[in-house]
Amino acid sequence: MTNDTDRLADRLALPPQARDVLDYLLRQLPGYPFDPDVDQPFVRELHNDFPHLDLLEQIKRFRWYHDNQPPLDHRPRLALRRWIAGHRVRPR
Repeated sequence: MTNDTDRLADRLALPPQARDVLDYLLRQLPGYPFDPDVDQPFVRELHNDFPHLDLLEQIKRFRWYHDNQPPLDHRPRLALRRWIAGHRVRPR
């Protein structure tokens, strides 16, 4: 993980899975407008709302569903949240 996301995650006491998601958003998701002040609470909320999902895997799927290109949606966080919510594991 990068020093930038390490410092942010340490300061905010995020779980390791959320740290990995922040780092991926910062470094790997094409066209993603990473903003630590917005993305830290966004990732924390995703982590809390979808505790049984592998968020990093879902974001990777989102990336490759869009062929490694920025999605056409002008609100990428909303697009990610909708993607993740659509893949939520539901109790049987």
